[in-house]
Amino acid sequence: MPIWETDSVRLVCINDRVPPETPGLLSTACRKRGVEYLELDALAFDFDPARICEPGDMLFRPAVSGAAMRVEQFVTAPDTATFYRDSMGCFFPPTGSQMLFARQGIDVPRFVYLHHAGRDFIRHWVEQLGGFPVVAKVGGWSRGVGVVRLDSMAGLFSFVDYALANGHQPMLMSFIADAEHWRVVVVGERAVAAYRNTTDTDDFRTYAEDRPEAFVEAPPEAVRLACQAVAAERLEFGGVDVLMHPSGRGYVLESNFPCYFAHAQLVAGIDIAGAMVEHLQEKARRLTA
Repeated sequence: MPIWETDSVRLVCINDRVPPETPGLLSTACRKRGVEYLELDALAFDFDPARICEPGDMLFRPAVSGAAMRVEQFVTAPDTATFYRDSMGCFFPPTGSQMLFARQGIDVPRFVYLHHAGRDFIRHWVEQLGGFPVVAKVGGWSRGVGVVRLDSMAGLFSFVDYALANGHQPMLMSFIADAEHWRVVVVGERAVAAYRNTTDTDDFRTYAEDRPEAFVEAPPEAVRLACQAVAAERLEFGGVDVLMHPSGRGYVLESNFPCYFAHAQLVAGIDIAGAMVEHLQEKARRLTA
């Protein structure tokens, strides 16, 4: 009998070229908890109505492709246990998170979106952001790709022209000097892992370290902001980047869903996959009570 026709408790995982350690950790967490693990290949999915989730099913999409998102939308049912706070949240992925956070009173670096290259407009906003250096960010990449520090008007003008010519509308934001970069992984309403990111020589961008000692308890303000950011996007899971200034003030850079949680688990042994499965299990029980 096909697995999608059984009555077993199961986690449906939607894959599309996700790093293999991610589904590997999830399947192991399921096996340890007596949960059946079903993986759907987004690129080979047949859109058979029999694949739609049954009551009590748990669902997670670690893949970020458009194909994976469409499969998620197809198989999700109103009583499916997901990391969306709304039962149909997969149909409304968050956009404009920086503006959302700002509207909800969550501290973020000052920012503006550059939809055109008007020189007076750009000069005005550099002044509003506190002057040079400023940071420009083009979306669509990860691990710091598309994030540029600019120290002069000449450099900024040329970057904006290039970005607009290639179909991007970059975000310009204040540079927070001497800040410490934290990644906080949130499951439900609690932080389950946190680690500091450090810079390489001659680079202002930060990177995750492969040292267990980098995984320490985050400052309470970073945890508070991370939990607020995930909740603001109406989610129950996310990897949040927070800058902590020496003054103690924190700023949310972004909240990622899905996020690459495997790093913390493989390096520091923190069972994030287990926390994720247990959270969905509890949610499934509530939905089918």
